[in-house]
Amino acid sequence: MTVTTLKSITRPKSLTENVAENLRLSIVSGELSLGQPLSEASLSETFGVSKTPVREALFILKQEGLIDIIPQKGSFVFQPDEQSILELCNFRSYLEPVAIEEAMRNNPQAFLESLEICIVKMEHKFRNKDFKAFLLLDGEFHETFFKYCNNSFLKKSYHLVQYHIGAIRSHLTSTDTAFEEILNDHRFIYQKLSNGELEEAKSHLRSHVLEIKSLINACVLK
Repeated sequence: MTVTTLKSITRPKSLTENVAENLRLSIVSGELSLGQPLSEASLSETFGVSKTPVREALFILKQEGLIDIIPQKGSFVFQPDEQSILELCNFRSYLEPVAIEEAMRNNPQAFLESLEICIVKMEHKFRNKDFKAFLLLDGEFHETFFKYCNNSFLKKSYHLVQYHIGAIRSHLTSTDTAFEEILNDHRFIYQKLSNGELEEAKSHLRSHVLEIKSLINACVLK
């Protein structure tokens, strides 16, 4: 009797999914500015698709909170105000220390290895002054907490805001010194976790997240 090994079929992404993914990355990376108007016709031409998948992609991103669709005016990249950014920082300061504790309890070795790899990549991007890639890796560092926390509710909670965090992070006006401080904070958190000093790591993480408040003026479009 011949045993047939069945393989899972990977469904190709639809045009709508591809457009949504590209738009999302453009927002998170800072290629599209906060508050920037978006033209369906222009996006349709850029992506080489009809207006229908563009319109559907914009609706998906509206549901994620990355796009504002205003009747009679059009579609715009979301534009956070100062209060919403402060609330987001506070939310992160509550959530991320919990996730980091869960990750250390669940799979500390793999978790720490992933953090170390991320820091090495950030060091490389910093040396080469590739700050766009540096900030994407900054996001990866924080997302690692939730990757290893083994708590679906924590993951879902972070997923609700992770793209907003990325977009705001990419729009921060900063100096080489500020980028270096971010890197040093990550190193410090990693070192404390490696030494088993969990409470010190959590405390520093809270401070690290809340320090972003001092940079919010660059994120609020006048």
